Amino acid sequence: MSAPTNHWKLGAFVLGSVLVGLGAAAFLTAQALQVATVTYTSFFDEAVTGLEVAAPVSYRGVRIGSVTAIDVAPDRRHVEITYALGVSVLARLGLAGTSQGRETRITVPPDLRVQIASTGLTGTKYLQIDFFDTGGSPPPVLPFPVPANTIPTTPSTMKNLEDAVVRAVDQLPILAKALTALVARLDAIVDDVQRRDLSGRAVASLDAATRLVGALQAKLDQLPVAELSRSAAATMDGIQAVLRRLDGDDGLLASAQRASDGVGDAAGPRLGAQLDESGRSLREAADAVRQLAEALQRDPDMLLKGKARVSP
Repeated sequence: MSAPTNHWKLGAFVLGSVLVGLGAAAFLTAQALQVATVTYTSFFDEAVTGLEVAAPVSYRGVRIGSVTAIDVAPDRRHVEITYALGVSVLARLGLAGTSQGRETRITVPPDLRVQIASTGLTGTKYLQIDFFDTGGSPPPVLPFPVPANTIPTTPSTMKNLEDAVVRAVDQLPILAKALTALVARLDAIVDDVQRRDLSGRAVASLDAATRLVGALQAKLDQLPVAELSRSAAATMDGIQAVLRRLDGDDGLLASAQRASDGVGDAAGPRLGAQLDESGRSLREAADAVRQLAEALQRDPDMLLKGKARVSP
């Protein structure tokens, strides 16, 4: 009697477990179906290889939905991707508008775009909603009507890289043509230089300049500096004698000063002031000549060497 009883209990336990599992699955499915989502669409002008249905959709790195459908657009060029965004997460991030439930609309600024991105080393593709530098240019107009819930797209990083490589390759023929023209011009210039023998003329000009400098140096070495110095010294002695005759108590200036004083006393204050002014001018001139003579006595070669430069 114990064996049949145990089989009945085991069967009841298995049946009960199955029923509980089915109930839990139904509950979870119902909860999932009750999650409110809003559907958006984007059109990509590139291949979407690697992007699968149920792939994540993120806003600046935060997951907000998943891809629900991938299809070809009516123009047979663009790829139409539909994705569902969770209303609750949109509201939590402050992206939802005033409407609620499936009527929720997100705010789409002018520089908001959708891009196909890859995760790490695995290369799993997903959709990334983020802000991109568009330069203020509006998104391109598509050649077919688009739904109201559409977010413009921007090329992926790989697409931009491919376009850059293609543009570089397209420029290679133009670059090669420009290099060929440059080489031809250089050859023409070299031929012209060789034909006119410009290098030989340049060497000859440098040799002539060197000879001219050497000749000038030889002429300067032949100048009788000592005789010129002795002549300058004799001239300075004569100037000093003239100054001694002009200056001093018995000199010409002193005599002229006394004469002007006498004339001033006899002619009046106005004429006397003019004579005094003339006397001062004569004295200043004599002082200047005396300073020149003293400088020439200290350095007789001043007339040849010129004024010494004062170091800053």
